[in-house]
Order: sequence, then C-alpha cells, then structure tokens
Amino acid sequence: MVNKKRTYRLYTTEDLQVRTKKRKKLTRPRLVMDLPNQANQRWSMDFVADQLSNGRRFRILNTVGDYSRE
Repeated sequence: MVNKKRTYRLYTTEDLQVRTKKRKKLTRPRLVMDLPNQANQRWSMDFVADQLSNGRRFRILNTVGDYSRE
C-alpha cells in the first residue's frame, strides 16, 4: 500500500474489508528419519480422545515403540 492510513480510512467509510498482507510461509526442508534397528531406540506418543456411551469424554496418552509396534 502506498498510503496505509488513507486507504484504511477510505475502506472503512465505504464499509469494505481492509486487505492485509499475507504472511510468508517458511519453507523448511523435510528431514527423513532413519528406521530404528533395535527395540527401545525410538518411541512415538499421541493423545487419543473418545467418548463413553453416557457422554463422558476421556483422553489417553498412547506410546508405541517404532521398532516393535508394541
């Protein structure tokens, strides 16, 4: 924008939406993880949510060994 205040004033008097600059997304290279070659080398964790038949909700933390999937 050339003159931000003037543009903002004109847009608001005409009841228009003021366009803002879009945020630039960072581009990060994806790193490929090597596969574990023995047990207890790498673990994954995740929260899982569910609901009981009476409507009560609960959350569980799941941990899984990436080598053995146990």
